[in-house]
Amino acid sequence: MRVFTIKEGVPISIYGFESSQLARQNLMKSLGVEHQLVLTNLSNIVPNFVEQLEQLGFKNFYHVIFDLSDLARVQPSVSDDFLSTLEGVKEVEYTKEGYVGLVHYEDGIIECYTSQLLYRLDDKQNTFTLYGSKGIIFEGDISENYHAYRFVETGETYSQWQLVSYYLAENSTPKDKFMIDMVNEYPLQLRKFFQNTKRELFAFTHYNILAPFMKFVLQNWCTNIVASPVLEECLGSDVVKFLPPVYMDEVQEETYETVTDWCIVGNMTVIKKCELAIEAFKQVPDSRLTIYGTLPAGMTKEQLPENVTYAGFVTPVPYEKYQGYLSCSYSECFANSAVEASSKGLVCLLSHTDLAHAYYGKICPNTKTFRSLSELVETLRAFQQKGEYSSSVFAKHYTKEVVAEMYRQVLEL
Repeated sequence: MRVFTIKEGVPISIYGFESSQLARQNLMKSLGVEHQLVLTNLSNIVPNFVEQLEQLGFKNFYHVIFDLSDLARVQPSVSDDFLSTLEGVKEVEYTKEGYVGLVHYEDGIIECYTSQLLYRLDDKQNTFTLYGSKGIIFEGDISENYHAYRFVETGETYSQWQLVSYYLAENSTPKDKFMIDMVNEYPLQLRKFFQNTKRELFAFTHYNILAPFMKFVLQNWCTNIVASPVLEECLGSDVVKFLPPVYMDEVQEETYETVTDWCIVGNMTVIKKCELAIEAFKQVPDSRLTIYGTLPAGMTKEQLPENVTYAGFVTPVPYEKYQGYLSCSYSECFANSAVEASSKGLVCLLSHTDLAHAYYGKICPNTKTFRSLSELVETLRAFQQKGEYSSSVFAKHYTKEVVAEMYRQVLEL
């Protein structure tokens, strides 16, 4: 038996779903089960998708579009000299060995090279052309959400999800298990494949599906996995099953005299409410905050107060440099970063959200939660006073051994 994870787009970091998918790969290895990442879609164009995935730690993967070409896995070897033969080049992105990977033209066309041209993407014309060593393999229409690819040799046209289905039909059996992360509207071709071939799909939802703004509809033709034990308790284990999306190798425990060095981690979308954290630290100038990930939309690092630093995307996040972890999110289902911070011996100060944060505060007395800006400021000031502050330890519930056993039970390994 094997486990397949179906994913749209090439990962460019291990924040979010990617951290869960990498954790799943490593858990399956520890359980002696082969895992494969099956990729589709053309989002996240990178100089070389193979080295990109390997750099992030993925071992066994297949791209249902790129891997149709015999050039996809060829070692990049196009040198700078080749660029002199091209016209209208705007920008070049190189592979890790310094070879030409992506060529961006002034007219918006993008070309990708390995040993020769692998594909050409034209956003203005909404076309995608895949090449093999003997010429064009297919020409794609990418104007709609689900792309259509017309193969030169046969004249047949397939969608990206048909390509996924055909690959799984040829390379898996009904005994295998299949997982997909956070898809609310399932393509009909994918649904029919699993229903017609009697293969079991585990749909892993990473958000609070009870929140009205999610407008989420549980599918009754697949097994629904959620990233919160609270959701399983609310909906019932016969409806959804809880699996932690990540695991921790170990959990460190620390004690601090004061807590004044804080970090906050994530893609700072509206949900993350990072602006609240920044405003709080304006009022607490003797404490410091470092932001990892992105800044809130429309904000630049020059606008940050002196005691707030923007560090960008860093892998791994150096939690050990800090005493405290802060999150101001108004919705968190599992809160990967908070669990990571807890495992690194940090004191966690969390907004009192509907699921994860409130739950962590309930199961760990060392974890503080807040409901407003004034309460956050008051708590940050309290942590500046000398005392004895023990780190949050709720990550003990998500050690590798614990999570591996949960996967074993849910997947019936």
